[in-house]
Amino acid sequence: MATLIAFLLLRDSFPDKVATHFTLDGTADRYSSPGTSVGQYTLVFAIETAGAAAAGISSRLPVIATRPLWAFSVGLATATTYILVALMWSISRSDEHTMQLPSLQLPLAVASGAALGAVAWFISRKRA
Repeated sequence: MATLIAFLLLRDSFPDKVATHFTLDGTADRYSSPGTSVGQYTLVFAIETAGAAAAGISSRLPVIATRPLWAFSVGLATATTYILVALMWSISRSDEHTMQLPSLQLPLAVASGAALGAVAWFISRKRA
């Protein structure tokens, strides 16, 4: 939801082509249309959701054994959302030839994912 809301708020400021893939130093090296890029982002979330749901459904373990899966799924979704919103914000602030994702964004995405994954871990502990 956060990614779709960010897309709707920022889409008028996107150039005709937006960066959809980056090198390790944050330089854009592949581009798509804004609609295609949000479709790709939504596909990433669908794959994450399907994988977590399949693992959870196939698990015949007690609730306490599924805590790591729950925490990992929440952390992964949080980190993915953070990085995709950061990408959209960076895209909206640049033209299509100078797109650069600040290198600090990846560690911040991992930290936010770890923080919310820990919250999910403790919440699931109370339910177990």
